[in-house]
Amino acid sequence: MNTRSFISVSMFVFIVILALSGLIIEIGEAIAGAIYENESQVPAAALFFMGVVTAAHVLSGICFALLSVFHVKKNWGAMKNHIKAKNGKVGKEVLFACALTAAVLILAFLAKLLIG
Repeated sequence: MNTRSFISVSMFVFIVILALSGLIIEIGEAIAGAIYENESQVPAAALFFMGVVTAAHVLSGICFALLSVFHVKKNWGAMKNHIKAKNGKVGKEVLFACALTAAVLILAFLAKLLIG
């Protein structure tokens, strides 16, 4: 078995599960909040389903994080080549990725401040 392929495919599967389960959790909570005044009014079957989806979300996140560590370990040589430009300095791509990450985090922080 090709370890690198296994890790990459598994990471893809877990990120899809994370995205879908995250959407289900957000939509389910919004619907339940709009329909019911408190959690005791929500039907047991709906609470059970949301518990299963939440557990799948958490376990998929743990698996994704662990696989990410192995992914970096397996691909460290290629990652070093991507980080450094031909002149030995940090490449423009790395700076752009860091700026994009910072922008997303700042936008999330500002959205939390504005929305509450």
